[in-house]
Amino acid sequence: MMPAQSRVDAGIWSVPGLVPVIEYSRPVLNDILTHVAGAFDAYLGGGYEVGGILFGQHRNGLVRIQASRPFDIQPPRPVFVLSKSDQQRFEALIRSHASDPELQGMVPVGWYHSHTRDEIFLSEGDVEIYDRHLPEPWQVAMVLRPSDLEPVRVGFFFRESDGHIQTSQSYQEFAVEAPPRERNLRKSPPWEIGDDGRLEEDYSLPPVEPEAYSLPPEAQTAGFWRGAGRWLLFVAALAVIGAGAISLYILNAAEPPLGLRLTPMDGELLIGWDAKSPALANPDGATLFIIDGSERTDLPLARLRGAAQYLYKPHSGRVDVRLRVSLSWGRSAQELATYLAHPEAGRPEPELEEARKARDRARENVTALRAELAGKQKEVEALEARIAESARAREQAGEAEKPRQAKPAPKSLVLPPAARPSAPHLPGAPEIARNTAAAPPVPFQISLSGPGMKAPPEPVTPAPVQPAPRVAVQPAPSPVVRPAPLPPPKPVYNGPASGKIIWTGELPRNGVLRIEGRRPSMGVVNTELPGVPVRIGAYPAEYTDSGVKVFSPNPRLAPGRTEPAGPANGYTPVHYVYDAKAVRDLIVEQMPAAGDWKRIVLRAGGRRLSAIVIEWQVIPQ
Repeated sequence: MMPAQSRVDAGIWSVPGLVPVIEYSRPVLNDILTHVAGAFDAYLGGGYEVGGILFGQHRNGLVRIQASRPFDIQPPRPVFVLSKSDQQRFEALIRSHASDPELQGMVPVGWYHSHTRDEIFLSEGDVEIYDRHLPEPWQVAMVLRPSDLEPVRVGFFFRESDGHIQTSQSYQEFAVEAPPRERNLRKSPPWEIGDDGRLEEDYSLPPVEPEAYSLPPEAQTAGFWRGAGRWLLFVAALAVIGAGAISLYILNAAEPPLGLRLTPMDGELLIGWDAKSPALANPDGATLFIIDGSERTDLPLARLRGAAQYLYKPHSGRVDVRLRVSLSWGRSAQELATYLAHPEAGRPEPELEEARKARDRARENVTALRAELAGKQKEVEALEARIAESARAREQAGEAEKPRQAKPAPKSLVLPPAARPSAPHLPGAPEIARNTAAAPPVPFQISLSGPGMKAPPEPVTPAPVQPAPRVAVQPAPSPVVRPAPLPPPKPVYNGPASGKIIWTGELPRNGVLRIEGRRPSMGVVNTELPGVPVRIGAYPAEYTDSGVKVFSPNPRLAPGRTEPAGPANGYTPVHYVYDAKAVRDLIVEQMPAAGDWKRIVLRAGGRRLSAIVIEWQVIPQ
């Protein structure tokens, strides 16, 4: 099973309607950019080309690039062409996944190489390497085009279902900023380059191995001294050696300094150089290139009439300045300098803006998480209070249910009557008749009479104590504990699986267009992306009397194809034509990605664009 990989740390490249979908790791892409840029900066005039193997996994039309291994041809040459020994080392590198622990579970899913002087395409030599060493239908090719002052352009190539390979150009290019580089350490290359920076010598054919033409020493010696023209050959050899020595001296000669410098002055930039430098004795071959954000200015020094400085007004936070001078014998000298208005200005404007938005989104997420955590804490505290209250209520209900012991009623204490004593017979007193009949017993009483004597109070008989009635105590009802509400389920996307966005406006040369939903940075759009994971394709277009004319890189559309008006294209007929040159005038700098599936960043090429068609297709989840 293919392991899961975070979309935050990966990029996706795809062409609507075609397979495969290529997912590449951004750390791996940074390693490749470092390798390609280092070789580009090694020598003047474009350095030399390098390549490498891409490792990862593939399944069901998805190719995932998870690692890479660099490969340099030996000795370094300006064009990536493999000799016999290079082919053996290249094949060994392809098989290295079987013994490399870091590549466990991966297979070679393709290869990459750089074009330092050509556009992004596959040459006949590139196709030969592709077919010989990586022939599987799911293996891909990656071509990178480094530059001095612009981001590195990248394009993928692949085999379609019928085996066809679009070699003239990539279906979709994207640009990415290379890591920091040391451009001031470039040396003169060991091969000839012209004033325009192009190679003077044809390096398009593979170099012949020494063993293919070497002869034994005896045969070389015998053949050298055989024949009537041996002296002429000897003189010619001396001439070739002398010319080679002179060329080597010229190529290794130190480049004269140009003294390029940048000085900020009250919001403006003073660009200066050493007018006394021998290289600037003839200003006709000197040109000043100023890259200010998305704008570029080419200024020949001959227009300045011998001035040694130029005052420029920056329009962005980063300005790259290059001074290039054509020298004799096909050589050239150049110096580079960069002005940064603030520490973050070194990053390209789209990337900086995206980083700021990512930072703001992260802050909002942290605030929301903290608020949610505080709410959950309050819910937990409330739940604990309800549980404690319920426990207390149950305890009180249990005590009330215990039977109460009734106190016994106090008994009435009644003394039995005592025998009435006989009245004493006093002398002289009359005889008192005694009633001998039985009298009912009466309580014991004492009657005292006499002057000043009061009768005692009647004895109080306590009333019997009645037991208190038993009262049944009903237990308090337990509180109902309700669980915290669950978050609502994420909405399921039920919209169309594909569609088109038509942009119209005025996009200048090298201009940048940012589209966020229905809000483009310039011009207008007829609709927006659905806001779910999609893959897109962007193509330059133009309006005609019969609808929208779209320029496509697919050669199968050479006869042309018309799509009738309907809801998918804004009820505008769309005519597709094959034009490989026109497609290069539009580059996708940033495709929709996780976190913002409605954002697209496009850059115009060498001509002004008035219309762009963006095709999108939902990625199944």
